[in-house]
Amino acid sequence: MIIVKKVNWIDEDSGEADILLSDGIYSINCFCSDCTFSEGDMFSDILYGFNVKNIVKSFNEEYVIDEKNDNYYIQGKIVDRKSEILQIGEFKIDLSDGNIPKDINQNDYVEANMSRIDVY
Repeated sequence: MIIVKKVNWIDEDSGEADILLSDGIYSINCFCSDCTFSEGDMFSDILYGFNVKNIVKSFNEEYVIDEKNDNYYIQGKIVDRKSEILQIGEFKIDLSDGNIPKDINQNDYVEANMSRIDVY
């Protein structure tokens, strides 16, 4: 279960916020447009990776979310190759803004970089 841990309003009138999501093990800071979330709400949607680059197969079968200087390094498992969905803990992230190499298959672990993770 993913919970909204924090909502930092950028512009409350236009519904733009940075929100912190957590599944109890992993946490992700996300941008949210038309945001209607409050702290404590449950989240069950797919996140969207923006400006996804450097997708490569990983031989470490582990989950990683590392945010530095407003960029993300992530590592997770491709759970839906056709829809380009990566899973980290309970989070599912759409990588369709990037190019998944053809040698990467369903259930492979990959690593990638992205500039933002969005809720939409």
